[in-house]
Amino acid sequence: MQRMHRSSAWTGRVLGAFYVASSVLLVPRLGVALTFSLIIAGQMLIILVIDHFGLLGIAIKEISLPRLLGVTLITIGVVLIRKF
Repeated sequence: MQRMHRSSAWTGRVLGAFYVASSVLLVPRLGVALTFSLIIAGQMLIILVIDHFGLLGIAIKEISLPRLLGVTLITIGVVLIRKF
């Protein structure tokens, strides 16, 4: 148990550092609104996968039309922010 805790802590640290570094590098190139819209859209897609397969020990929640519509609307918002 202790070994698993240690490895997940290191994974969290590495992913956190990647998040901060990529945000710092992308904001000047893409702008704040687009960068964080992409981050939120990516998180929503990952959440759908995690819920659908019950990863990380959570209850399975299948992908439904309203959930897909929500992610689609967020993606459309990202495209609109990029375009205008």
